[in-house]
Amino acid sequence: MLCANESCIISLDRRWTVNDEDKAEGNQQIVENLDNKEIAIDIRHLTKTYKVKKKVVKAIDDISLHANAHEFVSIVGPSGCGKSTLLKILAGLESLTTGEAWVFNKKIDGPGADRGMVFQTYTLFPWLTVRKNIEFGLRLKKYSKKKCKEIVDYFLEMVSLEKFANAYPKELSGGMKQRVAIARALANNPKVFLLMDEPFGALDAQTRSDMQQLLLEIWKKEKTTIVFITHDIEEAIFLSQRVYVMKAHPGKIAEELNTDLGMFEKGELVKPTDFFQMKKKNTSFLCSENNKILLLKTNDH
Repeated sequence: MLCANESCIISLDRRWTVNDEDKAEGNQQIVENLDNKEIAIDIRHLTKTYKVKKKVVKAIDDISLHANAHEFVSIVGPSGCGKSTLLKILAGLESLTTGEAWVFNKKIDGPGADRGMVFQTYTLFPWLTVRKNIEFGLRLKKYSKKKCKEIVDYFLEMVSLEKFANAYPKELSGGMKQRVAIARALANNPKVFLLMDEPFGALDAQTRSDMQQLLLEIWKKEKTTIVFITHDIEEAIFLSQRVYVMKAHPGKIAEELNTDLGMFEKGELVKPTDFFQMKKKNTSFLCSENNKILLLKTNDH
């Protein structure tokens, strides 16, 4: 156990299984994939449309994808391809139009404690200290002061913010604020740890690199599931085991990449040929998609 108190909810080796109650709900089809790995997220033929000026606009068209339990999956695509919309549907913040979206064998019908989300913009409560921000969800769950302290202390150490526990968000750098946001999401012990919408997009290059390394360390230690949104193919390849590449207008899956090929060891690139070939191919595709979007916008005017 990570905490001296055996009642602490956190453990190094999280094991999530489909229980009898879940099976009784009639959702047997989303239990295991062909590799006998439990599926954390399963999206099937998802479509999302909006009404804009009395016209129906299809933002996402017939998308199917999945993420296994404990897997790190990224979704990369040009601006306007619907990747953030897709993440909001997974978070339960938006409804889908047609299709299905499941988390651990349960259909998504709204936000839930089984999912945590970190946005690109800083979403901390400015009137609360770092410690109070991290324990906010725990207080809502009526945890005791002792248990809250144990959990918060653990995650403060994990994100290297022990010395800033009593600081306010205005006193933190951008990278530190995102560390707090990650710790807050983790503290609630979600099954799908993080749905991350370009969380490092506003950071400078060095801080971004540091945060990528930290995220990988957390993922490996906590054995959780991460779905990561980015427009940066290099970031997606570096972080992920698999990458879904999207195209726009409407948003569709163009390709699925297996990036768990041992290209990096301890953060260092050890297979540069494989990496640069994959990066070049998909960068060219994303540039082509961005050009199509610019052309469409020009024609609209």
